[in-house]
Amino acid sequence: MRESATKINPFVTMLVDALRADPSVTVEFFSWPRALTTRYDVFHIHWPEAVTRGPSRLRRATSLLLSVLLLAKLRFSRTRIVRTAHNLAPHESGWPGERLILKAFDRSTTAWITMNAHTPLPVGSRQYVIPHGHYRDWYLVPEHAPEHGPELLYFGLVRSYKGVDTLAAAFSHADDLADHRLRILGKPDPSGISAVLQQLIDANPRIEPDFRYVPDTELAAAIARARLVVLPYKNMHNSGAVLLALSLNTPVLIPSNPITHDLRTEFGSSFVKLFEGELTSDALSAAVAELPADGLEGDVDMTSRDWTSIARSHANVYREVSTW
Repeated sequence: MRESATKINPFVTMLVDALRADPSVTVEFFSWPRALTTRYDVFHIHWPEAVTRGPSRLRRATSLLLSVLLLAKLRFSRTRIVRTAHNLAPHESGWPGERLILKAFDRSTTAWITMNAHTPLPVGSRQYVIPHGHYRDWYLVPEHAPEHGPELLYFGLVRSYKGVDTLAAAFSHADDLADHRLRILGKPDPSGISAVLQQLIDANPRIEPDFRYVPDTELAAAIARARLVVLPYKNMHNSGAVLLALSLNTPVLIPSNPITHDLRTEFGSSFVKLFEGELTSDALSAAVAELPADGLEGDVDMTSRDWTSIARSHANVYREVSTW
């Protein structure tokens, strides 16, 4: 069985590596020549907006035209489309032509894979729930990880919807955390560093920004060193950052919703801490106060996030839809 993939990030790479351990599955990464000329049993796409965009108007127009041709080719060859719904919507809005293509991808999708049971899908969709895998095969826990010091950490792209300015304000007003520092680690997009966030950073020397892309080994060390990872997203759905922190045995503080309640049930309240509404200094202080001064003992149980079983579940989906 042939399945098309696109090599975008560690999630896709780890999934493909696990799939290739199954001799019945042949995976090829996406390219336009291959997509338009090769016959597949299944075309699996994760972020369709990734193939409809480009750095210039000409590239965008070309990508949209190629997307139309691709959808036509998949339809006439009766290739089944499997779609993984990572997000509720693209992080950045596209132009009208792109939105039409994305709706066409939605209509053409044979089966949807979601990482939780709460992801809304088009009416009548066939859904398979397969969880997000762990990151222990990609970001290794340092052999001699330092003791968890008085450090809180935000990591990941700095975008306006991720609430980093709210975190900085809560930290600045948390008197109980006067002996802690807050590291903000990640590259901002144009909407990421608001005037409010910059003012908070300038006013508090204990807020330490590092606005750059951080190599994997350095990121793993920073997560392992942190006492608590705080991800105050305004809307949290599937978050690889949460799984990465837990993969490195660092507790997380995240917003309360049905999905994060499931995470707390799965991994335990010691490692998954929730706050209601907008993050406040009281909620931040309370989460830190619950942590032992010398750090939590033991490893997070990631058995349910094993890539071998996740790949097996994907292969079963491919086999099933290819017979329809």
